Amino acid sequence: MKKLLVFAVLIISVKTFSQETISSNQEIATVNNNIYDKADKVAVYPGGTDAFRKNFYQTFDSGKINGRGKIRSEATFVIDQEGYITDIQIKGDNKSMNKEMERAIKAMSKTKWSPATLNGQNVKYRFRFPIATNL
Repeated sequence: MKKLLVFAVLIISVKTFSQETISSNQEIATVNNNIYDKADKVAVYPGGTDAFRKNFYQTFDSGKINGRGKIRSEATFVIDQEGYITDIQIKGDNKSMNKEMERAIKAMSKTKWSPATLNGQNVKYRFRFPIATNL
């Protein structure tokens, strides 16, 4: 009986003082919550980057922009694990240009992209899209 008690205490203490291990599901969840600028395979719009640009310029209405000369703005958005656009952010000095870029990208956000992958798992991917135009 004494040997059984010592054995039970030994087993319990090993379990109690052992290090916590991370399961593969926890690793995947950690990877998927991050937003990546680089991946093994980047997110791709159906038809590629040229198709994205062409669709953007067809949706974009330069008549709604107030200003003259060269105007620059940059859109950044996230392609989530399912391939949809989220978290649109526009930076630039011209507010009307920023507003029109956001409207055009939101109009295109219903199109599903091929999501980015890292280590064989779909991940969130940050896409950067700079625009410069002369008015």
